[in-house]
Amino acid sequence: MRLSLWIVLALVAVSILALGGSQAYAQTYPQVAGLEAFSPAADYMSLPGYLRWQVFVEQGTWISYAEAAEIVKSQQAGG
Repeated sequence: MRLSLWIVLALVAVSILALGGSQAYAQTYPQVAGLEAFSPAADYMSLPGYLRWQVFVEQGTWISYAEAAEIVKSQQAGG
């Protein structure tokens, strides 16, 4: 009986870790596609720079400029 309880707990722990990993992958980013680069609405920054700043403010982590540029490109394409 004790062994089956440990197996169940281990499966629950693995499931929680797997869900946590998929949440990080399915992360949402602030929409910047409707903003004009270097405008007051973008705090006079490029759109990737503004996106990087907003992600930092909202999530406390920095994304790379290259990643931000890809996200902006995807948002502008409607994705």
